[in-house]
Amino acid sequence: MDNTNGNSFIARLKRYSILGWFRAIRLKCSGKKVVVTGSCNLCGRCCRRVSLEAGGRWLRSEAEFNRLLTIYPEYRRFSLTGRDSQGFLLFTCSWYDEPSGVCRDHENRLEICRSYPDIDLYFTGGEIHGGCGYQFSEVVPFEKILKRELDTQHGSRRKKKSTGD
Repeated sequence: MDNTNGNSFIARLKRYSILGWFRAIRLKCSGKKVVVTGSCNLCGRCCRRVSLEAGGRWLRSEAEFNRLLTIYPEYRRFSLTGRDSQGFLLFTCSWYDEPSGVCRDHENRLEICRSYPDIDLYFTGGEIHGGCGYQFSEVVPFEKILKRELDTQHGSRRKKKSTGD
């Protein structure tokens, strides 16, 4: 195993929850992958129950959040509102505009907002906010379906040649 894969494995080991590891193993065994389906319905739940991370780990203390602010001062738009069931800090974004259902500066919103819901959420034990319009789906990758179909067609041609049809 090369060092890059080793580092990637260690990073996932630290980052994934137990549920996330179960999901990753199940996907590996079934040959499936996770995709995000659906679209934003402007409910704002993702703006009002935000989990933040630093150093590949979800924040659990205000001290960690304060250290994050020294690196990313733009995160001052988030205010601490509580904890989730796993003990991770939850934040609300002050830039969320309730009447419109979008960010007050939607065109220039943070990357964390642009990438919601990131597939990593699936493996860290997180859930997509109910009713948001998005969902995680486990699907067989197109490449795998195509390969299976091509192998089947190739096998059929070989069988026809051997029988003289």
